[in-house]
Amino acid sequence: MVGGRWSATDDILAAAARLRAALDDLVGGAHRAGFLRADFTSADIPLLLEHLSTRIPVAGDRAAAFHLRYLDLVLAGLRTSAADLPVPDRQMGDETPRP
Repeated sequence: MVGGRWSATDDILAAAARLRAALDDLVGGAHRAGFLRADFTSADIPLLLEHLSTRIPVAGDRAAAFHLRYLDLVLAGLRTSAADLPVPDRQMGDETPRP
């Protein structure tokens, strides 16, 4: 299984390898250009996208506003100007975010 969703056929494995290479190139270019904080890696992208696509317990315009707010916060935190901010090393618990 790939990501718990698809059977790992040769085509799926090849596509996953191409995606990993493209993400490595993207992140590497952003690092070289000085736009992306050094502790962000290409392995962070799929989990970050998964996290940002999660449904939140509100609807309509309020949900859209929350999604845009958190996307803005994440993007600001990825910039090199935020590199001096520590990345918390936290254990994930049963805490539920309260919008």
